[in-house]
Amino acid sequence: MDKLRRLLANTTFKRKLYLYSLLLYIVPVLVLGMLSSMIASSMVQDEVDHNHQIILKQIQFQVDRFLQTLEKASIELANNSLIEKSVQLGPSMQTYDLTMDAFELVQKQRSFSEVRYDISVIYTGFNKVYSNRNGNGLYTLDDFQYRDIVRQISAQYSTQVVISPRTYPNQDELLVIRPVPLFYSEKPDGYLMLHAPSDLLSNFVQSVQLGEHRRLLVLDKDGTVAASHNPDEIGTRIYSTELYRYWSDPDGAPSILHLDGTDYKVSMERSAFNNWTYLALTDNEMLTVKAKRIQSLTWTIVAILVVLWMLIALFGAKWMYVPIQRLSAKFSGDGNGNGRGGKAQQDGLEALDSFIHHVVQTNDRLQHRLNEQLPYFKETVLQQLLRGEMDDQDIREKTEQFGFPLKGSWFAVALVDVDEFGRFRETYREKDRSLMLYALRKMCEELCEQEPAFTCITAAPLPGQVAIVIGLNRISDAVEGEIREMVGQINGKVRQYFQFSVTVALSRPVQSYRGISEAYQQALELLSYRLLLGHNQLITSRELLPSVQQSRTAIIKRQKKIVASIAQGDLESAGVELEDMMREVPLYVQNSETVLGLYAYLIGELEVRIQEMGLDPKAFFPDDPYKELYAKTSITEVTEWLTGTIFPAVARHMGSLRTSRQKSAIQQVLDYIHERYDTDLSLQHVADHFGMSPSLLSRTFKEETDVNFGDYLIQYRMEKAKELLVHTDMPIKDISEKLCYTSVQNFTRIFKQTVQIPPGQYRKQFRDHDDEPGPEENQK
Repeated sequence: MDKLRRLLANTTFKRKLYLYSLLLYIVPVLVLGMLSSMIASSMVQDEVDHNHQIILKQIQFQVDRFLQTLEKASIELANNSLIEKSVQLGPSMQTYDLTMDAFELVQKQRSFSEVRYDISVIYTGFNKVYSNRNGNGLYTLDDFQYRDIVRQISAQYSTQVVISPRTYPNQDELLVIRPVPLFYSEKPDGYLMLHAPSDLLSNFVQSVQLGEHRRLLVLDKDGTVAASHNPDEIGTRIYSTELYRYWSDPDGAPSILHLDGTDYKVSMERSAFNNWTYLALTDNEMLTVKAKRIQSLTWTIVAILVVLWMLIALFGAKWMYVPIQRLSAKFSGDGNGNGRGGKAQQDGLEALDSFIHHVVQTNDRLQHRLNEQLPYFKETVLQQLLRGEMDDQDIREKTEQFGFPLKGSWFAVALVDVDEFGRFRETYREKDRSLMLYALRKMCEELCEQEPAFTCITAAPLPGQVAIVIGLNRISDAVEGEIREMVGQINGKVRQYFQFSVTVALSRPVQSYRGISEAYQQALELLSYRLLLGHNQLITSRELLPSVQQSRTAIIKRQKKIVASIAQGDLESAGVELEDMMREVPLYVQNSETVLGLYAYLIGELEVRIQEMGLDPKAFFPDDPYKELYAKTSITEVTEWLTGTIFPAVARHMGSLRTSRQKSAIQQVLDYIHERYDTDLSLQHVADHFGMSPSLLSRTFKEETDVNFGDYLIQYRMEKAKELLVHTDMPIKDISEKLCYTSVQNFTRIFKQTVQIPPGQYRKQFRDHDDEPGPEENQK
């Protein structure tokens, strides 16, 4: 390989061109020849498979029709009431007329059949057989030729049996056996046997024109040869391991089988009627000879084409290289351009090619790096534009450099901000947030592209925020209306395609690029009014009432006072401020969602104060406070929840820095027991939940409550049991299961030890006490 590489390196470009041209012509021809040879061989195989399938379909149709005729005849006779009654009563002088009618029916059925067969009626209960074989006659079962088969089937109580020829000794017939009656409960009264000569099946096989070097086998469901061109194979089981493997699993076995010293191409068809199998075998050597003839002819044609293409390549390479020699001479400094300077001039083209290739690669690398950094450059420029760090000249240069579509002399800024960004950040992972915000930005760009009256660019100045800078050529009420209609669609689109909502703030149009920063600050100011207007809003300066502007400042001041009071532990002052705020809010806000937004903002302020104190807000709110907040249905309910649950919880936890961690932990354990007393609690389970060892939890629990953990759990469950016994009609068994006792006896024993009386007596005692009449009733 190294020698070949060095040889090619020292070869002139002209010779390389000849070699490459030669390979370019020869390789497709060789590949074409190879494919043609393979396709020809495959076509031979496909033709054989197709012929096999035709043959197998033909023989299957004939055999299935033959067997269906026998099956239909056997069913009609076995299901005939005359045959059933005759077999049930047996042949005798008392049933002579019935027996003769049955025999006549058998003869009639046989005479009208298109298939030649004999019929035998076996009276198993009377050890008699009637058969029309060798003349009509009635004789004992012991004299019947197939007595052993009948006895074997009688022992198995089979519903139907089809026995291939020569399955048993002296059996040169196809037997179809059915019980009589056809539908029996315990054991049939007798059997009906149809005898079809084996030569009928063999005639079907013999009638098929297979040709030379081919074989055909018909196998029953047990793998016994029922018909074949070779009579000696009839009645034998599959004698070849490879053939048996193919018969049992045709998909997992090879299609070429070695039988009797010869390789055969095998195809199989299996009947859905009776699960018989039809195999066609063709000598593989015959197929190989045909394929080799086709391959020889194909490769002869390929060789002729190769020689022809070699001559064409030789003269074509010389003719094509003339202009290349002239170009090489010009770049190499030979000004005559005749292309006949010698080997040095010819090899100079290789150096020229290398130089151009290097230039192209360098340019591609630089372009690729520029394309990678271009989005970041654009985003940086947009951030500078919003912050007012660029003048008009810089903006125009950057617009031309990066291809910004922003054009016009008037500009407006629309800020799309995710509502409750804190919950949004906790709900989704960073990667998912990035994808959703990217999709939000693309959606805003698509809405802008649908409006031909103005141009847009987007940026992401803050997390959870998309800024849309809109360029206008002129300003009018109609144009402002179109802008408002466009940005107004964003809220609905977000609610339709995302699991969160956004608030959109639209600034007034400003003039010149330098005014974009002013418009951005105006949109930021408008976003702050979301506190009063609520989520999923479109906020513009024209629709913002003066009362809303004044109320925002007053409500924010009150919320600051509430947070400060709670931090100092003054819950009374916090409650008073909250009541004053609740009296003021309805004056400015009539939207329930907006009111809940004010409460959510208050909870957010509490979380910020908790974080400033170095505490974890999740420890203050074991459940999601926002979820509980939005589950409330009235202002009164929300106020009671805040003053009765949230404020005390925050004040208590803020004071936890001055209290024992031990008391706090045990209180959490008690709360956990009270909430989950009806679950399978154990000391180990509770310790694992709170990240403590069982011994530490047991000792701490005892110190704080003066009661062992297990005794406290029993006492609390017994109190719950007493409530259920007195105030409900729940069965004692259900109460024991609800309180996680393994049995009613165990629950009753512990209840009696704790309350001193059994649970049933306790319920009766308190129920009787409730039913006693009062003094007024006794006077009556």
